[in-house]
Amino acid sequence: ACMLYGLDDIRMRRQFIDQDGEDPDHTQREHRRLDALLAYCEATQCRRVTLLAYFGDASSPCGNCDICIDPPTVVDGTEEARLLLSAVTQTGQRFGAAHIIDLIRGTASEKIRARGHDRLASFGGGEAHPRNFWQAFVRQAVAGGYLAIDIEHFGGLRVTEKGEAVLQGSALFHFREIPKSRKASAASGKTRTAAEVPDDIDAGLLARLKTLRRELARERNVPAYVIFSDATLQDMCRQCPETPEQMLQVNGIGPKKLENFGDVFLRAIHNDAAAGV
Repeated sequence: ACMLYGLDDIRMRRQFIDQDGEDPDHTQREHRRLDALLAYCEATQCRRVTLLAYFGDASSPCGNCDICIDPPTVVDGTEEARLLLSAVTQTGQRFGAAHIIDLIRGTASEKIRARGHDRLASFGGGEAHPRNFWQAFVRQAVAGGYLAIDIEHFGGLRVTEKGEAVLQGSALFHFREIPKSRKASAASGKTRTAAEVPDDIDAGLLARLKTLRRELARERNVPAYVIFSDATLQDMCRQCPETPEQMLQVNGIGPKKLENFGDVFLRAIHNDAAAGV
């Protein structure tokens, strides 16, 4: 199965809900159902776990869905979120995603200039990221409840109470890492996999640790991220710990993880260094 959706789908569904009768309780229930569906679309854990949790059932990871097979990397996007939320606030919370993305990417369109938005502090603040990054970022912000689509004001983005907490510095924003598009990867002369590996990481060691993680996950019949996340493996490659104490300094590793998997990954790192590869 392949699932595709965008902000226009969310806006249209919100509009249908608001137009479907005058019972406020029914309208509220339908909006909550849509919120749950958006959370499912942007889930960072097993699809089966997320789906069954909605119906009040507990489940172990299935090991077969896209997230179990290829776990997403969750990263801190607080700085980007504050830029996005600031742009929405500075423009009066009346504009849709396309206009806000043009604004933060520094696109001096006629609409931007006519409203003086090219003079706002947020103008051009996100030009380092391509449009597809910001489109995905906005979708995740809406799905996470940091932004809402204001149907009564023609689909403009509105900062929620949850978003205000991020804007004021009292909360963080984490999001699923957004991969580079194939076109961008081709233009840079890199494959998609190579583009996703940071420059300060040994790609060969990372690949071998991922292979080890996959083998351990298969033995235990659990998804790979249950062993270690991609972010943890990357930090492991950066630090190259040699002792259990050093392994505890790796992001995402606590006493339990160290007890269960520390020795085997320490040996793998040691053997890699000894082989000089």
